[in-house]
Amino acid sequence: MKLKFARVARQVRNTPPIRYRKSRDVSILSMVSSDTVDMYLLAIKSFMRQFGYGSIEVVNDGTLTKSDINILAEHVPEINISNADNINTHNCPSYVSWKRLFKAQELAKFSYVIQLDSDTLSLGPLVDVHNHVQNNTGFLTGSKRWNGAVDVEFLDGIVSQWNSNHVQARAEKNFKHLRFFEDGTKYLRGCAGFAGYPKNFADVNTIVELSESIQKYVGEDWFKWGSEQTTTMCLISKCDGSKILPWPYYQNFGMPSSNEKIASMNLVHFIGTNRFKDSSYLRLSKQVIKILQGSD
Repeated sequence: MKLKFARVARQVRNTPPIRYRKSRDVSILSMVSSDTVDMYLLAIKSFMRQFGYGSIEVVNDGTLTKSDINILAEHVPEINISNADNINTHNCPSYVSWKRLFKAQELAKFSYVIQLDSDTLSLGPLVDVHNHVQNNTGFLTGSKRWNGAVDVEFLDGIVSQWNSNHVQARAEKNFKHLRFFEDGTKYLRGCAGFAGYPKNFADVNTIVELSESIQKYVGEDWFKWGSEQTTTMCLISKCDGSKILPWPYYQNFGMPSSNEKIASMNLVHFIGTNRFKDSSYLRLSKQVIKILQGSD
C-alpha cells in the first residue's frame, strides 16, 4: 500500500503551481522532510484550494535536497523555507517538532499561524478555519469524545485510570499541579497536526517555563516524541475563544472512525498509525490530484 501510494502521490508534480492570495495576516506552517515532499504538496495544494490566502512557510527538517527545494519552489510560489538547525528551542527538547513550535511563536508576532501537517488532505471549504483566523482564536483537531475544554482536576481523574506511559498522558495527570492552570484555564485535548495559533499566543519565556514545569513531573521522558504536541495543546487552550474544530468534518482518520463518508469531510489528518489502515488516503489523494489537474 505504501509503495502504491508513493507512486500516486508523485503525480501531484504534474499539477499546476498553487494560485493563492498572498497575505501576511496568516502563515501556513509545515515541517517537511525529503520523503514527505509529495505528501506535503498534496496537503498544501488541497489546503490552499479550500482556504485561498496566506503566506506559506516550511521548516526543513534537515533532509531536503536541492532538488526537493527546487520542486517546492516550483509548485508553491513565494514559499519561505527555514532550516531547523537555525531555530533555537532554548531549554526545551530539541527534536524537530519543537523547532516548528518555536517557528510558530516567531511567526505569531505578526500573523495568525496555521500548523498543517504533511499527511493532511483538505476536501471542503475551510470556513471554520477562516472564522478562527478572522477572530484570532485558536483551534485544534479533536474527536467526538473530547469535543470541548475540561478542567484539569477532571482530566486527572480520567487519565489516571489509563494504563499509559505515553508522555502526553503522564503530563496530563500532573496538569493540576502546574501554575500554568492556576487561573482556571481549561484544557483542550486534541491533536496539533492541524492547529491554529492566534497572534501573540505565547512568548518564549512562557513556552520554556511551561516545558520546564511539566518536565519536573515527567522526567527525562519529556524529551521523547509527543511533548511538543502536549505543550501546543496547553498554549492554545490558554488563548481566549480556542475550540476543537467540528468533528467529524475535521478529523484524525480512524481516531475514532465516523459513519459519514470520508469524502464529505472538510479536512482529514492521516496520522501515521492509521495512514494505510485502508485505501482511503490513496483514494482521496487520487481524487485531489484529479481536481488539481483540472484547475484553470
